[in-house]
Amino acid sequence: MTNDFVHAPATSGRSLSYEEMLSDKTLPIDQREALVAETLMAYMSTLLARRGDATTAQLLLQVDRWKLDWDEQGREKDLVLEVDPANTSHFTDDLLQKLRHLCQEISGRFGLGVNWVEVRETLPVVGPGWREMVQREISGERPTNQARRLQPAPQRWLEDNLAFTNEGEQRVYRLLKHRQEKILPAEETIAIFPLPNGRIAGRTWEPDFLVTYKGRAGILEIDGPHHNARRALDVTREHLIRDSGVAYIDRVPVEALEDRVELERVLDRFLRRLAESR
Repeated sequence: MTNDFVHAPATSGRSLSYEEMLSDKTLPIDQREALVAETLMAYMSTLLARRGDATTAQLLLQVDRWKLDWDEQGREKDLVLEVDPANTSHFTDDLLQKLRHLCQEISGRFGLGVNWVEVRETLPVVGPGWREMVQREISGERPTNQARRLQPAPQRWLEDNLAFTNEGEQRVYRLLKHRQEKILPAEETIAIFPLPNGRIAGRTWEPDFLVTYKGRAGILEIDGPHHNARRALDVTREHLIRDSGVAYIDRVPVEALEDRVELERVLDRFLRRLAESR
């Protein structure tokens, strides 16, 4: 999820706000347009979340790229959102109308002159091997858990036709897979679902891992340095998850990702407690 705008931090060490960046009259036109698109996306997403529209805010987080581009008449620049083909159906006429009103509100406050939002399909990266790529798509050999988020650049963390958002998730997957194939007996093994999208009461949600074991479903999340600030939200969400029938929820401390022995201990404890849960 990105556009082409790159900015340097303020010399004082404090990051500049988008409003401060926009006041820089020396920016080349292409950089300013990229900054305007970035500003609109940032404010739209933040305002939607603050106004309680988490569903639409989450959809904006799934947008691959954003930029300004000329409208069909070539009269003014629109905000164009590039979205994976599997996601375009979520951007209904009503939702687009909501985004356009919000875009106009923000654009008017900052004098950006952007009054329209359009959605386009993200184009995949293709090259001379496009025939093989098409054949793999037809046969279903693509990252099945994140087909909705095809990125405009090659995925770094890809294994077994499953995509991961970072190296830590892939490391957890490999150790779970080792238990699945090498340690647990075939008649009592686990199923591993990385980054499955789902819905619990009142919200959509993407856990890091859904694991099934001995007739029970468990959720495994990977903590980050931001986690303590989200504790109240996580506790509320965990109650909803348990009420929805998930037997056990556990977390991988971010420190354990760098210590294989500790990470294996965390995963073994998770599987043991999942098996013992009622």
